[in-house]
Amino acid sequence: MKLNFLDKVLLPVNFILLTVQLILMGTFGGFFTFPLFNLLVPVIAFVNLVFVSYWLIKLKWPVFIFIFSLLIGFSEWGMLYKLPNNAVQVSKGLKVMSFNVRLFNRYKWIKSKDIPQEISSFIKTESPDIFCLQEFAREQSPEFPDYPYRFIEPSLNKAQNGLSIFSKFPLINNGVIKFDNSNNGAIYSDLVYEKDTLRMYNIHLESLRLNISDTLFSQEHSLKFKNRIEQVILKQQFQLKEFEKVDNTNSYPAIVCTDLNNNAFSEVYNSLNKNLKDLFVEAGGGLGATYKVAYFPFRIDFIFANPKFEFINFKTHQESLSDHNPISAIIDWK
Repeated sequence: MKLNFLDKVLLPVNFILLTVQLILMGTFGGFFTFPLFNLLVPVIAFVNLVFVSYWLIKLKWPVFIFIFSLLIGFSEWGMLYKLPNNAVQVSKGLKVMSFNVRLFNRYKWIKSKDIPQEISSFIKTESPDIFCLQEFAREQSPEFPDYPYRFIEPSLNKAQNGLSIFSKFPLINNGVIKFDNSNNGAIYSDLVYEKDTLRMYNIHLESLRLNISDTLFSQEHSLKFKNRIEQVILKQQFQLKEFEKVDNTNSYPAIVCTDLNNNAFSEVYNSLNKNLKDLFVEAGGGLGATYKVAYFPFRIDFIFANPKFEFINFKTHQESLSDHNPISAIIDWK
């Protein structure tokens, strides 16, 4: 069908947004750093999906522009959405979980009266071999009796952003990675598993502190928002360098559980993904979103692992126990 006046207005907008998305995702080779726009890739992708829905409903030829962009950027689109993994699991492997528990609902953000016990029951049901918690609060924490080995590091700010690692297997060589001028940080432990040793990291990078009041629709607010985001992202990059200093001395294959407070098109993600594998991309399915800003889903929680591992399964759990969704993965030795 021929394009009407509205179609002719929408077409160049759609084309520009698709091109911008592919550039920011790195489809054309190389990683382009535009911090605020890299952060907004999921939003741009959503708008492009609205466009393609419009062209499909109208049976208009510009739908082929989207199909072409999907073909040339297929692997990058896979960082946003993966087709469900229906493979039959034949190997047990090591089950790892990561979860930002938001202080176990200390300030009653969720109306449920006993979130700590619900989190404990959820973890008992899922039965990971090892799990990492961000925003850990010792006073509100359940006991987790099935996990005799643990390393807990409270933050300096009354445990507002504490970190913990709980394990069914022995933990040795525990360590802390301090982040200057921050309540966030990182910890690590070496896990003794089936006569082998691997390094487990739990990292919580600086928060972007996004909320529904943030806006780009006035010059004053737009500039303040842009400056704040760029300052936090620079801080995140510095924090990740502190992690890299420690990991450069590590001789064991590593697993990294992290609340990056950034998405899969950020520089901090790209830095981690150079030597490690994103387990959602390798073995996940669906959208994989772990956090919502103004009801819009983002994937900011990750499990990375050394390529030496075999990646059996990855799952994003749909539990309303925090402002984050827990994630888990099953890995094994190759």
